[in-house]
Amino acid sequence: MAAVSDVLREWGGVKVIAAPGGTATTTRLRTSLADDAVLTAVAEHVSKIRRRDLAERTRAPGDPVSKARRKREMTPAASSRWAGTIMRGNDAQYQLARRAQRADMRSLRAGIAAITARLAQPVVTAGSGAPAPVERRRVKGYRSLAERYGKQERLQVLQGRLVRVAVDYAAGHVHVVAGGKRLLKVRANLDLAGLSVEQWREQWTASRDRIEANGGRDEPFGNLTLTVTPAGEVSIRLPRPLEHLANAPRGRYTLSGTASFAHRGGEWAAQITTPGAVAYTLARKAGRDGWYLTASWTTTAPQPPADDVLTGGALGVDLNADHLAVRRLDAHGNPVGAPIRIDLDVTGTSARRDAQVRHAITQLLHLAARYKVPAIAVEDLNFADARETGREMMGRGARGKLFRRTVAGIPTAVFRDRLAAMAATAGVTVFAVNPAYTSQWGGQHWRKPYGITRHEAAATVIGRRAQGHKARRRVGVTRARPEDRTARATTQAVPAPVGITDGHHRNGTGATKAPGPHRSSTRPPGRATVTPAQLTNNGQLLP
Repeated sequence: MAAVSDVLREWGGVKVIAAPGGTATTTRLRTSLADDAVLTAVAEHVSKIRRRDLAERTRAPGDPVSKARRKREMTPAASSRWAGTIMRGNDAQYQLARRAQRADMRSLRAGIAAITARLAQPVVTAGSGAPAPVERRRVKGYRSLAERYGKQERLQVLQGRLVRVAVDYAAGHVHVVAGGKRLLKVRANLDLAGLSVEQWREQWTASRDRIEANGGRDEPFGNLTLTVTPAGEVSIRLPRPLEHLANAPRGRYTLSGTASFAHRGGEWAAQITTPGAVAYTLARKAGRDGWYLTASWTTTAPQPPADDVLTGGALGVDLNADHLAVRRLDAHGNPVGAPIRIDLDVTGTSARRDAQVRHAITQLLHLAARYKVPAIAVEDLNFADARETGREMMGRGARGKLFRRTVAGIPTAVFRDRLAAMAATAGVTVFAVNPAYTSQWGGQHWRKPYGITRHEAAATVIGRRAQGHKARRRVGVTRARPEDRTARATTQAVPAPVGITDGHHRNGTGATKAPGPHRSSTRPPGRATVTPAQLTNNGQLLP
């Protein structure tokens, strides 16, 4: 059986990352004590119905009769509109859990296959020496009997987990924790998490209890259950058991505060004043006062033709664990200007990581606007194969653990999704190219001639692939202009101005000499630095 490393990665071509099909914006509502009491009662009532229906959904998956029965049971406890919203949300949650089961089985099978292939080979003893060059790509055995025995135990564990997941998947059973499994586990380790029982209870309640209401195109202001007028007045249609709390006709409750969307407020106003549906979510945040209102709706962004976009050049971006390597290319795939580095620190909490990713993407879009570049090219990365095999194929010991942590810490999915959304707003097209051998070919063709790093050379290859060019650099092609480079071209020289001594123009023998692409750009102390823009046609220095 051929090893995984024996098979070359297939070329996947170039594709345009589509803009997101929807958008959302959030604002904070200033509520009174009476508003808090009513919203808390509604959130608890609706959340209990939601959790009960989710349990029913997992017991009878795919049964059309149970779907009608679920709605009949929920309608007296809330209303027909509340029941429809709850059922759609639970169905989406169920499908998400099913996809997670399939991904888990795929990961377990990949790990089992990797361990089985290595167990089929003999143990590599210390005196066997280094393998021959032809044998380096083949599957090798483990380095000791102790490691082999430990992997045999892990193989049995993975096989047991695969059997349990496969049985659940075949029966249609999913395991969903309302509020999150991670927060549930924190309850047993409050001292380690630094939380008290009251603080944990507040987070648990905030994550479980919320108010969701889907809208319709024919409903007033896009949503009849939870309505927000253009003036910001918020009213909610109470469930039937809570209609005695209403302060408005037809069982509605109007909040004392108003809603004002600072972000995408104009788009939201256009959505509710034209025939369009808007979905709202009301939720609490632990440790913060008031309620947070989130409005979401679908959008349709036209995608320009790829050929028309790439005529204006592109920005090639190589995503790394701690920075973005950016290279600007012209319409012909030639690098322009110096490479750019955007630092990216993804350590800390998920909220901080998300903020750092947004900040890096903002700087990237500012570069595109500054240079009038209409396209950004990134690698189509998700590290699915690496995460599936996990520690079975990504090194051993402390070094392998550090490498796996580095790979897992690269926010590939977050970066791709955020970039697609923010670039669509800025009017920039994002291209995803195949990541196969970008670092190798970039280092072979672009690193040495331009004196750049391996990541910046990979960014060059990424941008050229998006433009339809090959990764290699043709020999003898003229480099960029001197004003666009950090070092001067080797085939150009500028006459030395009168009274100026510069090592870049004349040496002691009077021969012209220009630095190569790898020479240092620093001049000896006391010598002037003259650029071609400061000289007239006859070589005189401008005032």
